[in-house]
Amino acid sequence: MTELSRICPQCGKSFPLEARHCSHCGYDMDATLPTVQSTLPALVGKAAVPLLAGAASLAISMGWKLMQGMLHRPVKAAHQPLQVRSTAPAQGRLKIRITTAWAVGDSNGNWREGRSEQTIEIE
Repeated sequence: MTELSRICPQCGKSFPLEARHCSHCGYDMDATLPTVQSTLPALVGKAAVPLLAGAASLAISMGWKLMQGMLHRPVKAAHQPLQVRSTAPAQGRLKIRITTAWAVGDSNGNWREGRSEQTIEIE
């Protein structure tokens, strides 16, 4: 049976097929083999641009709709918005106390609340 062997391109001697280096001059046979370059990163890069643009567009659209929803939602007051109390006339005078509570929000989502109380005396 015939043994297969490689021929070294540098020194021209033969050496076993399984060996990576020439047994005479030490030439590395695997270093001369062509490397396979993958085109996968280039394909992924080309496909990623439209995908990322679509995702960014969707995120902007959803953010805009969320912001519009926040701006148009009704304000829930922590207290009753208006209370009017009158007391029985004392010495010919009527006393009315008005208590109001309010809440205001701006387009940035900042909310402020307040409360005020007025008293009216009528003779």
